[in-house]
Formats: sequence, structure tokens, C-alpha cells
Amino acid sequence: MFEFAPIAYITLNNQGLITEANLKSSELLGAKRKKLIGCPFSKFIAGECIDQLHLYLSELSEESERKSCDMQIKRDDGVYRHVHMEALPARSEDDITTLRITLIDITDSKLAEEQLAIAATAFDAQEGIIVTDLNSNILRVNKAFSQITGYSEEELIGKPARILKSNIHEPEFFKSICQTIDRNHYWQGEIWNRRKSGEIFPAMMTITTVMNSEGIATHYVGTFLDITVLKQAESVLLKASQQLEDQVEKTVAELSQAKLETEEVNTALKVMIKLRETESSEAKDTFILELKQEVMPFLQSLKNGTREPKQVRLLTALEANLQRLVSSYGSGNGIHSLFKNLTPKEIQIASMVREGISTKAIAATLSLSPETISIHRKNIRKKLGLGNKSDNLRSYLITLSDYTI
Repeated sequence: MFEFAPIAYITLNNQGLITEANLKSSELLGAKRKKLIGCPFSKFIAGECIDQLHLYLSELSEESERKSCDMQIKRDDGVYRHVHMEALPARSEDDITTLRITLIDITDSKLAEEQLAIAATAFDAQEGIIVTDLNSNILRVNKAFSQITGYSEEELIGKPARILKSNIHEPEFFKSICQTIDRNHYWQGEIWNRRKSGEIFPAMMTITTVMNSEGIATHYVGTFLDITVLKQAESVLLKASQQLEDQVEKTVAELSQAKLETEEVNTALKVMIKLRETESSEAKDTFILELKQEVMPFLQSLKNGTREPKQVRLLTALEANLQRLVSSYGSGNGIHSLFKNLTPKEIQIASMVREGISTKAIAATLSLSPETISIHRKNIRKKLGLGNKSDNLRSYLITLSDYTI
């Protein structure tokens, strides 16, 4: 009975060495019996359980009663197993104590317990989980499902899953889901459900078929997340994107119009430059007359026809310079020698400063940063000889009003 028992039996002497072992113990420990005899039993105990073994054996020697515990062993081939161990001290006639130990392999039950614990933890996840039979009748839901839908578990058990139906989807939608599940045993997508309060909400849902060991479907498991916040964020982003597209389209149209108007002004300026190169008095008179009768009214019309502050400031500065050009043309004043040291951009900025336009407004008009405009102003002051910080740049430019910038 000892040799062929279905339970592993071993006997330890007072030094912890194996003195007897049956066939089952040889099979469980993965070593031949002749190798087990005289071998320390601790050799087959997993490293993290050595202290537990020593404490266990110490308690046995003190109490002399049968004791049991669960422990992890390491077979001779390196494979770990879980065992339930019971030991009983035995004293011989010559007063020598031995331990009679039984070992039962509980590895499969341990794994089953771990899997159950994992499943229980997963079932209490933040996602809503619903389990139904093959007729879609609800068998179980988790807390997250109840929190999302507003239904208690008691209200849902035994009810058909269509209790959540929102009536938004067409019958073909659900037909397509069923066909996908029948074919792939799996479906995932967005769906609109209804809470107990009647509120309809969007969810990202997954439905999986549960199969038994014979490959036959037994249940359906559904998991879903409430994606209301994501849908709201998506709506805001789409609205913002549309507004941005509209603004870009409007800006492109305004720029196209401004470009057209600028080309017309440039054409007029080219005519003026060409006429100014003529030395005859008739050409001078014609030039001034065209400025007064054609260009100046045209600029005034442009100013009256636009509400864009940037364009108004630019046209105002241009009009002021043209007026000075008209008044000084032919008088010999022309462009002051100081202004000839300025770059085209500095001349443009100096002209706007003289008209009382602020640094921030100049920056906005020329599409530059205020810091860049400030640097240009410092360079203009330096080139005009305004080393004293108390000297006002605009006041100085006004004193030169007889000259064209």
C-alpha cells in the first residue's frame, strides 16, 4: 500500500534527510528513489519557501502533533509545483524522532484559484461588463455597468439586453452585428444606448462569444465605455476646424483684394515716378494735376471703402506722403539728405511715425513684431543724429515736414 499509494509518502530523519519514499513521491519530485534516499528534503523546496519549511519543522518538533501547510516545491528537473503537505512526528523505541510526510499536488487548483481571482478583478474594472445567454438575456453585470446605465443588477438580471436599445439604429445595424459575431465570434464598434433615465449616450462596445471546450457557444460577454466626453470634444474640434477654415477663406479673399488694390496703387506710383523724371514744366504740371485729380481721390476712395484698420493706417501714411510730394514738387526741397541714409523699410516706418501711428499699430500694419519696430526706430534715431533720448522722434520728423520721406 505504501509503495503504490496515489499520494506521495516520504520519511525524514531528525537531520531532515529522506529515509523512505514511495513511487508517487519519486514521480512528484521528479527524481528516482535511489537518488531521493539520503537527500535533504529542503533541496526540493522553492527558495522563497525555505524559511517557511524551517519554521514548519521547528513547530512539529515542539508540538509533536500533525500539522499541515501549503508550499511550493522545485522538482529535480527545475519545474515548480504547489503541494499540500501534512507531517506527523513519530518516535521509535530507541527514542529517535522521524517525520512521516504526505504530499498532495495542488498546482491545478492553485492555478484555478488565481484565474478566478484575475477574472473577479477584471469583472470589477472601470469598463461596463454584461454577460448574457445565447438569447441575449442578461445573466450578470458589474458595478461599472450599473453606474453607467443607471440600472441596478437586480433590475437587469433576466431582462433582455434590448432594454438598453436607443431606437437610433436601423434594424440592418443589429443584423450586421449578429452576422459579424456568428462569423468571427467578435464585434467592436460605436453604438448608441439608453440609460434608465431615458438619456441616450454613445458607447464604444465589444461583444465576444464564450465557447466551451467542445467549441460550442454558451454565452456572450459585452464590454463598453461611455464615450460621451470624447464625442463632445470631437464636436468642439470639428466646430473649431470649420471656423478656422472659414477664417482662412475670408483672409485669403481679403488678401487677394488687398493685392489687387496694391497693384493698382503701384501702377499709379510708377506713372508718378516716370513723370517726375521729366524736367519740363508741362510734365511737372501734368504730374501734379494727375496726383490731385486721380491718385488722391483714388486713395481717398480706398480709405472710405475699407474697415480694416491695418489698410486704413497704410493708406493714411501713403496719402500724407503724396500730399507732401505734391506740395514740394518742383520747389527744390525733395527728399532730405538725412533720409537718404535710411533703408526702404526705415523710410516706411519713419513716415508712419511722423503720422502719429504707434509702434504696436506699425507692427500690425507691416506684419512685424513690436520689438522689430523698436529696433528700426533706434536705427532711425541714430542715422538722423538724435543721440539725446529726450529728443522726440516724431517731433523731429514733423520739423522736416517740408521734405518728403
